[in-house]
Amino acid sequence: VRPVHSGTATLKDATSEAIRDWVTNVESTHYILGSVAGPHPYPMMVREFHAVIGKETRKQAMEKWGGKPDVLLACVGGGSNAMGLFHEFVDDADVRLIGVEAAGFGLESGKHAATLTKGEVGVLHGAMCYLLQDDDGQIVEPHSISAGLDYPGVGPEHSFLKDIGRAEYYSVTDDEALEGIEFIDLIYFFIVILSNIPLFYY
Repeated sequence: VRPVHSGTATLKDATSEAIRDWVTNVESTHYILGSVAGPHPYPMMVREFHAVIGKETRKQAMEKWGGKPDVLLACVGGGSNAMGLFHEFVDDADVRLIGVEAAGFGLESGKHAATLTKGEVGVLHGAMCYLLQDDDGQIVEPHSISAGLDYPGVGPEHSFLKDIGRAEYYSVTDDEALEGIEFIDLIYFFIVILSNIPLFYY
């Protein structure tokens, strides 16, 4: 394990360093990413590995109530868990696919990670996707209370699902997310990891 100290030491910086090491040391290094971002074929590979989420959801829905879910809801940073859930149901037009992004301090603050809500198409880590960038195409640092949601891009398949209108994407601020987790803790007495708390507010 090599810690990354460059930039803001976030997922973006770790990904950049991993790719840099990979292309520098091709004889001894192989690149593996845990999200549906990055160059082809990695987004597809990670999607397939995460597809167990959607397959299990379909199976359990059929067992529990004999039908498909009406709505699937998932947090989106890079988007691997959400894509793992959504992919199984993409062809089921009657199932709504909803992704929730981190709006940080607010969409107009410039301190958020809402790539699909506020980003523009560009290229990051070898993939064309929606991303947070300035007028010169330079990456803007994202912000989220959750380290798992602060990636300045998103998987290219999420970008495609947005463009064709198959999935809907919304955002939740840090304060709203904390409000959601307080409600869940008060009512259900369990703790939710930070990367999932925007869901409970939405």
